[in-house]
Amino acid sequence: MMKVGLFDHVEHGQRPLATLFDERLTFAKAAEEAGIYCLHVAEHHATPLNMVPVPGVYLGALARETSRLRLGPLVYLLPLYSPLRLIE
Repeated sequence: MMKVGLFDHVEHGQRPLATLFDERLTFAKAAEEAGIYCLHVAEHHATPLNMVPVPGVYLGALARETSRLRLGPLVYLLPLYSPLRLIE
């Protein structure tokens, strides 16, 4: 059986941020219901390409809304984080 995953960079667009995040949570729930195996999020800074400056917080919100979908960051920009915080 092939496992299918998704990548999300949460682009800002023209919608209010609250609406954007509500839509992304709905997207994750729909992905889980469709049988998607995993969802990974990007980390970008100082660009409208991504409105998630801290992937761990966003992933926590996604985990609250899903139960089977595997979640993870695509990358953590290591110079921006405390090593202790990352290993926790």
